[in-house]
Amino acid sequence: MEMVRWLRESGLDVEQEQEQVQAPADASADTVLVVAGGGHSARFAVRMKQRAPYPNELAGLGKIRQSTSRVGVPLLVAPFVPEPVGAALTAHGWSWADAHGNFDLRAPGLVLRQRRAMSAPMPALKTLPAGSGSSAVIRALIRFSDGEQEHVGPTVLAAQAGVSQPRVSQVLGQLLAQGLVHKTADGRWHPRREELLDRFLAEYRGPKGSVQYSYSLDSPMDVAVRAASILNDRVAVSADVGPDLITPLRRPTKVILYVKDLIDGRPLGLVHAQGSDDANVVICMPADRSVFPVPALTAEMRQVEIGLADPSQMIWDLGHLGGTDRSEAAGELRRWLLARR
Repeated sequence: MEMVRWLRESGLDVEQEQEQVQAPADASADTVLVVAGGGHSARFAVRMKQRAPYPNELAGLGKIRQSTSRVGVPLLVAPFVPEPVGAALTAHGWSWADAHGNFDLRAPGLVLRQRRAMSAPMPALKTLPAGSGSSAVIRALIRFSDGEQEHVGPTVLAAQAGVSQPRVSQVLGQLLAQGLVHKTADGRWHPRREELLDRFLAEYRGPKGSVQYSYSLDSPMDVAVRAASILNDRVAVSADVGPDLITPLRRPTKVILYVKDLIDGRPLGLVHAQGSDDANVVICMPADRSVFPVPALTAEMRQVEIGLADPSQMIWDLGHLGGTDRSEAAGELRRWLLARR
């Protein structure tokens, strides 16, 4: 319908053929349009596609064009036809048109061409991809340093996010539609890390899962070191301790420990607290497993290797815990993350 509207707005007469004309058994078309302009008219047999063909698919459309030509002049219609693809379609004997006012119609005595849009408008997607593996893929894209971006691809992202390559491709496609990643001619993906991080922090609704509030007479740093010694890779340390191990700025007064399975807090010297206000240790077994970065992010303290939560999670946690000094710490951690080379 949009394609027909654009043709008519260009001064052409366009009518759908109403009578069912008997076509040969080996001929087919989705509909037939009679297009008139400049004293000439032609009968176009329309083949509608959900997308424009890729260049390597054009040769395979030969049989379809041949069967369509028995009904009328073959006219391929797609939502958007890029300029190079349009030129290739014309070279392969197709007339074509799209929903954005671009067309190249050719028939005996009739040549009608127009290019109004050089690129397809971005869909108005308001939120980041959701669902299985989305957060893990987004976090992995944010973590990639500028020097590592040449390696960004579905295979690497799938390994880091723990999801299938088709799922990674779906997420990348949605991010591409929002302008948060771009793809180079050689097939490499480049995330716009700063924009992606800001969008993620604004839209993320937390790791959810099971939470336990605890209290310790020892400092949060002491608890984090002890947890890393006992639990090893079963725990990832977040705010306040995690950010302090990367960009020391404030004395930690609280620590969030993300655990992969149920743990007993007693060996860590913890006692149960009534709620978040009474706790200086928060233990969370998250539903969102992307808080555990792959590969692991670690820091050393007192000769103990401490596993850290994903940097974007630590920034989010600092903001969630609140306070001016934590906001400053979040800003420093953000700068560290984006400045990685």
